Amino acid sequence: MHSELFAVGGFQLHVYGLMLAIGFVACYFLARRLARLTGRDPGEVDTLVMVAAVCGILGARLVYVLQFWHEPQGQTGLSFAEAPMQVFQLWKGGLVYYGGFVAAALGLFVYGLMRRGREPVRALLDYCVVFVPLGQAFGRVGCFFHGCCFGGRTGSALGVCFPQGSPAWQRQVGEGVLSPYAAHALPVWPTQLFEAAGCAALFVALWWLFRLRRDRLGLCCGVYALAYGALRFVGECLRDDPRGEPFLGLTFSQNVSVALILLGLGFLLTAVWERRHGTAGGR
Repeated sequence: MHSELFAVGGFQLHVYGLMLAIGFVACYFLARRLARLTGRDPGEVDTLVMVAAVCGILGARLVYVLQFWHEPQGQTGLSFAEAPMQVFQLWKGGLVYYGGFVAAALGLFVYGLMRRGREPVRALLDYCVVFVPLGQAFGRVGCFFHGCCFGGRTGSALGVCFPQGSPAWQRQVGEGVLSPYAAHALPVWPTQLFEAAGCAALFVALWWLFRLRRDRLGLCCGVYALAYGALRFVGECLRDDPRGEPFLGLTFSQNVSVALILLGLGFLLTAVWERRHGTAGGR
């Protein structure tokens, strides 16, 4: 685990932030590429990226802060309630993907409504959703280097041992299963890399699907929602990091995953129905 690449004065460059930046740039240029291949305006990508980025970051941070308002944060050991200025320290991490996803989707939906005369909103969302799993893949690699979002203990050959001071090490010491003098944590599932691989495969599938079946409105949205919802639900079963209080026996992310799966089924059924009846809705 190498969370921090280097520090100069008060500036610190973390791998997580670097991976997010790389993912952002990759999504931007690939979005322009796909736009050219499918007859869209590449110049509009700038606006779409800005809307998704601003809404996504605000939403991801807001949900994290609300979910962990009373939890100690980082090296300070102070909660957001005790030190509210920590809310603005994004460079120290603390984002919830689903919060960012919902906020970005809402932002793009509103943008799509504003330009509805040009194309159906679902056509715009189908195009945008292609790049969501690619950004997630880079983000999860960043999580791996930071050490967050780790899995439960395992004796499998796939297990990884995070070093002393890492979130996994701290949790195991707190549980009393690891000596505070241990050089590294006990092996845990690399859930970050599992999700990164799944998201990368999903990106490839959506790229292919959009190029071949973009006339079926909502198809890409449905495939993403169903596939990622299932991937995240299963992945949560392997994780062992703090994820807030459970609701109905499920974690926050699992509850959202169920909703996402149902939404995906709705998109897919609508796309199939319109295909069979020779219609294409405008929403």
